[in-house]
Amino acid sequence: MAKSSADDQELRRACEAAIEGTKQSVVMSIRVAKSRGIWGKTHKLGRDMAKPRVLALSVKSKGQKTKAFLRVLKYSTGGVLEGFDNLRSQSVAPPQWTMRNIDDRNRLLLCILNICKDALGHLPKVVGIDVVEMALWAKENTPAVTNQGNMQEGPAASTVTERDLKVTVEKELVSQAEEEDMEALLGTYVMGIGEAEAFSERLKRELLALEAANVHAILESEPLIDEVLQGLDAATNCVDDMDEWLGIFNVKLRHMREDIESIETRNNKLEMQSVNNRALIEELDKLLLGLRVPSEYAACLTGGLFDEARMLQNVEACEWLAGALRSLEVPNLDPIYANMRAVKEKRAELEKLKSTFVRRASEFLRNYFSSLVEFMISDKSYFSQRGQLKRPDHADLRYKCRTYARLLQHLKSLDKNCLGPLRKAYCDSLNLLLRREAREFANELRASTKASRNPTVWLEASAGSGQNVNAADTSTVSEAYAKMLTIFIPLLVDESSFFAHFMCFEVPALVPPGGTANGDKSDDTNDDDLGIMDIDDNDSKAGKNSGELAALNESLQNLLDGIQEDFYAVVDWAYKIDPLRCISMHGITERYLSGQKADAAGFVRLLLGDLESRISMQFSRFVDEACHQIERNERNVRQMGVLSYIPRFATLATRMEQYIQGQSRDLVDQAYTKFVSIMFVTLEKIAQTEPKYADLFLLENYAAFQNSLYDLANVVPTLAKFYHQASEAYEQACTRHISMIIYYQFERLFQFARRIEDLMYTIPPEEIPFQLGLAKMDLRKMLKSSLSGLDKSITAMYKKLQKNMTSEELLPSLWDKCKKEFLDKYESFAQLVAKIYPTETIPTVVEMRDLLASM
Repeated sequence: MAKSSADDQELRRACEAAIEGTKQSVVMSIRVAKSRGIWGKTHKLGRDMAKPRVLALSVKSKGQKTKAFLRVLKYSTGGVLEGFDNLRSQSVAPPQWTMRNIDDRNRLLLCILNICKDALGHLPKVVGIDVVEMALWAKENTPAVTNQGNMQEGPAASTVTERDLKVTVEKELVSQAEEEDMEALLGTYVMGIGEAEAFSERLKRELLALEAANVHAILESEPLIDEVLQGLDAATNCVDDMDEWLGIFNVKLRHMREDIESIETRNNKLEMQSVNNRALIEELDKLLLGLRVPSEYAACLTGGLFDEARMLQNVEACEWLAGALRSLEVPNLDPIYANMRAVKEKRAELEKLKSTFVRRASEFLRNYFSSLVEFMISDKSYFSQRGQLKRPDHADLRYKCRTYARLLQHLKSLDKNCLGPLRKAYCDSLNLLLRREAREFANELRASTKASRNPTVWLEASAGSGQNVNAADTSTVSEAYAKMLTIFIPLLVDESSFFAHFMCFEVPALVPPGGTANGDKSDDTNDDDLGIMDIDDNDSKAGKNSGELAALNESLQNLLDGIQEDFYAVVDWAYKIDPLRCISMHGITERYLSGQKADAAGFVRLLLGDLESRISMQFSRFVDEACHQIERNERNVRQMGVLSYIPRFATLATRMEQYIQGQSRDLVDQAYTKFVSIMFVTLEKIAQTEPKYADLFLLENYAAFQNSLYDLANVVPTLAKFYHQASEAYEQACTRHISMIIYYQFERLFQFARRIEDLMYTIPPEEIPFQLGLAKMDLRKMLKSSLSGLDKSITAMYKKLQKNMTSEELLPSLWDKCKKEFLDKYESFAQLVAKIYPTETIPTVVEMRDLLASM
């Protein structure tokens, strides 16, 4: 028999701990599984899943009376056993406890029967248990069956013998008559084992007899069932009566509840109506108060002056009017009120006041701006005069304009379209003032600047190079241009910034108040950029708007239109004095341009860009004229090439490098490229028209270019590139010219060698002496005619090299190249002779080298 939980002493002690305080002793404890299904059936969703439970048999003795208890214990949190779980819902099947195996079931039944016999004195009637099976099981498991002890001895267990168990099971559980019937039945079963079919038929008959006996038992219990049914009918009638009464009560309660809800709804509506009436009265009072125009504001809006003394009243009236108009617009005004006749009439009245006030204020401001500028123009002390340069000062102008800055902001809030004519009027007036200031300043600047004029044509053939070297100092010209920019560019930037914020453009501040445009501090203590950022702190949220910026740039173009002509006049004047000053002016403009921001001073950037383009155009004009000098004198330079222009170009390049002051090299490098390219192209054209002397004057011109530009090429990358290009062209021309002289003097010698080299590609070397014209006799004749009087031939070659050469300083290096080239060719010839004509003797290479060295 398998080990049972009934033998677990720890389980028994846990059960005793669970019922501690009841004075009961545990006789037997055994684990079972709990489920809620009907025997032999299962439930869905896992509701019949077994839950661990413990069945405990306990007894309690009180005098001669003994009580037995069957308890069901469950495991709580922490694995502690606790009392029986009550059945809370009658709608579910009652719980069932299933033994884990047949042995546990039989042991529990035996224990219960023994306790009943000891406590009651007789065995209870047992239904549904096969006593034969119980007897057989007890007989087979006698050694493992434990006696739980009698009720007086407590839970101590003792082992019983097979004989005691037999007496207990066979004599106490079964009566004598039943035992005899059972033995007879078992005897018949033993006798029928060999006859399967007869045994089966017999079992069927006995089963039918048992079923008939059960039916008889049911019939005997019919009176009891009738009584139960009568009781159920009576209870059903009572329940029906109660249900009818409950229905009546529910109807009455529902009617009472509906009456209560109706009363509460009416009360809520009355209360809400009262609150709404109070709120409506308050709103109407506020609306009526807002529809009234204060008398002090009505006078300012319909008449009165706009002088400085009354500006505060005008601004307050404008603020009130703007607020009143906003209060009559949705969402500030409830949409319900928007269509009221009184509101519409009041809105129309305020619109008339707005139109009148905006018209009057705009007309006043236009006249005011114009009168301010006319007053300044009429006073000559504001402008530069003969012998005195006057820095423009707009501090007083801005101060007076600033008085009306808040008024402009409120006018914009009332009507944005009114600012257009005002902006144009301000731009036109200020443009007149700026153009007058720039023109007077530029005229006096040119008149007060003393500088000697340098030649505008640096590469003129008639001009000597010494004239270029001793060119006059014209730095005052570029200083005058720089002063023009230093004075007017910050002024224009400040005016652009002031105009942008004074006229309420939604763009960020160009420079902080009191700052300068290019980051340099001015020496003018009166330069007072009043700024507009502090006019209204609430306007600091204005952000960059592309549409506003486009309108601003358009207005700035009108504001600054025509001023560029005075700057152009200074540039043209400087160009006439010294064209090379365009380089320094270009650098000055470039520095100012890099310091400007692409915001409210956008048109100032355009002005600087136009100045830069103007300077580049003038300098390009100078370069083009210099290049045209070379092209116009091409016929005159056919004999000399460009030798006369190279030193003047070197002087010009040296001067140009002096004018570069930390600026980009694009302008100068482009000029270098154009100058050198036109010179090289001219050389190639001459070489094509005079092929006889092409290599000679090419090498002379390229050599002169290298000699003149050597120092500059070490520091100027662009000139270094052309220097290397000239060096390669010089080497190629030298090689061609020297080869021509050598072949001219020793033509038969090297033609003979060339014929041998050509034949070596087709026939073996040993057959060459037998070819026509290449026999040994032909070799001797050729050597005699070519090498006899060798010193005279070499002298003639030297004279040929010297002939027509204008640059005598190149002759030594060319003669060295010529001797080296001749020795290389003669060495190749000697090797051919040694290979083809091994028996013939010719002057050795060493002898030839010594001969050349001695001459």
